[in-house]
Amino acid sequence: MPHTTPRLRRVRRALAAGTAAVLLLLTAQTATATASTTDPAAPELLLGQSTRGALNDFNSFAQGADGGSVYYELRSGDWVNAEHRAFAEELASQGKTVQVGISWKDNPPGFEGGDENAKAARSRAVTAEIAAGGHTAQLDRLLAFTNAHPSASFKLRLDYEVSSFYHCTDASCSSYKNAFNTLAAYLDGHSTAHNLSFVYHPVRGEFEQLYPGDAAVDWVGVSIFAHELCLPIYDRGYLYNGTPPQNYDVGANQCRNAYIGTDQNGNPAAVWRNFDHDANVLKLVKFAKDHGKPVVLSEAGMMNFTADNGATDGMEQVQGDRWVQRLFSLMNYRGPIPNLPGEYDLRGVIRSVVYINLDFRYGWDGIDDGSFDFAPDTTWFVDGRLSHYAAARASFCRGLADNGFTARCR
Repeated sequence: MPHTTPRLRRVRRALAAGTAAVLLLLTAQTATATASTTDPAAPELLLGQSTRGALNDFNSFAQGADGGSVYYELRSGDWVNAEHRAFAEELASQGKTVQVGISWKDNPPGFEGGDENAKAARSRAVTAEIAAGGHTAQLDRLLAFTNAHPSASFKLRLDYEVSSFYHCTDASCSSYKNAFNTLAAYLDGHSTAHNLSFVYHPVRGEFEQLYPGDAAVDWVGVSIFAHELCLPIYDRGYLYNGTPPQNYDVGANQCRNAYIGTDQNGNPAAVWRNFDHDANVLKLVKFAKDHGKPVVLSEAGMMNFTADNGATDGMEQVQGDRWVQRLFSLMNYRGPIPNLPGEYDLRGVIRSVVYINLDFRYGWDGIDDGSFDFAPDTTWFVDGRLSHYAAARASFCRGLADNGFTARCR
């Protein structure tokens, strides 16, 4: 699907600044970008997150993954830990794609403790400070890394799952929009390798109000866990997509929403039906398509679907397979969108998938080091490694082949 490339975006930014000499270059590069982006390209499979363990498990039954996903902190101006950097180094040295989550909401600079409200308040303040040009020096270590690996590609999430609660100082959310554009300009301006693209990754319900604009955004990201695919999760009791019971079909494990169809007379009317995908996810993908941006599923992983404390047998096998099938059906969605009129073709908009292929029973990095990050009866307590789910693994392998991924199962 055609979208603005980082190179073309830089040219457009120069034009906006009044550099008239770029006009001829823009014409030539527009032709080049159009030719390259209209050719069909294989979607991209990245493995997450954070450590080589995710890649090791995938390589036990498949090969050809395009890269992986790691995290970098604004507060420390460094990778989250040595394992993240080592995984990024391995991928980048092979010329692969590295998605980097640049975080400040999880650990805001200057935050010395307090509850979640206090942390969110500091995160909002940091967002405003970034918009004013602050905190850019903390990115220099990352820039040195990306410049040292010119053959690699880096998808930089300028914070992730961004929301008004953590990033907006007013209703217009100019704080985050300006922060995104400030960071993108700084990174772009200091990149000698020109191998960076910028990912806008909002929470699924606030993608419009925080959007930084077409000029700086290269990709639109979204997280895909259980709710996004209309599947229940176990968290001290079932949660049905976080919606009232009338909006969830328990037997079918589907969301139930109205869309604008027609009545028997051909007049616009609300029509109820079941959906495999959350309405806000479908709307986000449509939004990205309308803005000419490809979508990256920046975080996609299984959750604790049943009340079995993270086991990998029984209903986990059934629901895990259902989750995988819906993941790939999202890539090929064509049909109605809740509360919107008409039919929509969203095929080909999702061009990159980051599958979190790790064991959440041992925390965000899936490392069994004796510490337990998630209680046994909470949503994250699950082994999401595809090697442990025969049906889900088979569906994943089919999805890779059917959708033209370079990565394939053996």
